Amino acid sequence: MRDYLNKYFIGFSYGASFPLTLVILDYWLKDAGVSNSVIGLCTLLHATFMLKFFWGAIIENYDIPYITKKIGKTKSWILVSHTVLIIGIICMAFCNPNTSLWKLITSATLVAIADGCKNIVLYPYQIQNTSDKNIGYTANMVSLGHRIGTITIKVLTLQIAHFFNWKSAYLSAALFMAVLTAIVLCMNEPTTPHRKANTLKDSFYESIVFPFKKLLTAHNGTNILTILMLYKAADFMMQKMAQPFFIEIGFSKLEIAHIVQLFGSTAVIVGGFIGGYIIKKIGVTKSMIVTGVIHALSFFLYLLLVKYGADATCLTVLIFCEGITGGGVTASFLAFLYKICKTGAQYALLWAFYEMGGLAFMSVSGILVDFIDWQYYFTFVPFMSLPALWLLRKTR
Repeated sequence: MRDYLNKYFIGFSYGASFPLTLVILDYWLKDAGVSNSVIGLCTLLHATFMLKFFWGAIIENYDIPYITKKIGKTKSWILVSHTVLIIGIICMAFCNPNTSLWKLITSATLVAIADGCKNIVLYPYQIQNTSDKNIGYTANMVSLGHRIGTITIKVLTLQIAHFFNWKSAYLSAALFMAVLTAIVLCMNEPTTPHRKANTLKDSFYESIVFPFKKLLTAHNGTNILTILMLYKAADFMMQKMAQPFFIEIGFSKLEIAHIVQLFGSTAVIVGGFIGGYIIKKIGVTKSMIVTGVIHALSFFLYLLLVKYGADATCLTVLIFCEGITGGGVTASFLAFLYKICKTGAQYALLWAFYEMGGLAFMSVSGILVDFIDWQYYFTFVPFMSLPALWLLRKTR
């Protein structure tokens, strides 16, 4: 039970920081009057998070002088990555999108780098004591914590931004991360053995080059990489433009906080439990196909809002269906990664391919909306799920 609770808090730590450079930042930029095209292109700053496998090679093979001897290798890197994360969030709080957009992007980039390092450091906690028998439940506990963390940070920042301002919202987020850092540091050091490379070149080869070459030569290795990049293509494009769309058609910050973030994330949590059960019954690959198809179909509900505008009932139905199916998709996808990855560096490397696809799709989403309008956008995007689902049928 304690092991599952630790996995929950690890997921919570992921979810509490990730939205600050994506979803919440999108709200902030849209609220400041920044165009959809610029909002979409701002996703490119997250490339630094995607390249975390480079930091992973250093984190897995090197200690931090003095601090590692005092509190352990994993905890020392947790402390450093969280400290840089908090500094970056504070810097974001003192930026104005209208007068200092580049300063805001630079600060967000610092947050993304620290967030990527934190993800690698915490990965051993995820896979510790995880077997094929409980892989679905492990994925669900991490997903559950991630969603609760996401709910908390989104609702917290949106509420404070509504009643005060965005500066106060991000300063509160920094304080929240400081408290979370203390909680994570109270966990026991993971039992995963640490390696030490002789040189920096050796560390990169052992942590990045060798695992990548091994995957490419494996059976269906190319298919796996393609699936990682395409599986959530439609999800990425919907998530990136959903926030600007909700604001553009007239929903308030409070409606978005309560319906989209609070109620929606609750639906995702329920969907995660359903996804864990499906994984246990039919296996990882089949569950990815089943949940992927249903989740893609749920995106067509956005057309209701295009037709009826800022209707709270339509939004609630949409968010419920998207959340339930999205929770299942996330649990299935995490279980898929756990089946493949055995180390933090491998996880970071494969996650980079996953985010490479996400980065590409999200960065052009705003340009596509401005070019074809909302109705055609929400009609086209669900079909982006088909290539990955077709590949999954061929891949074992």
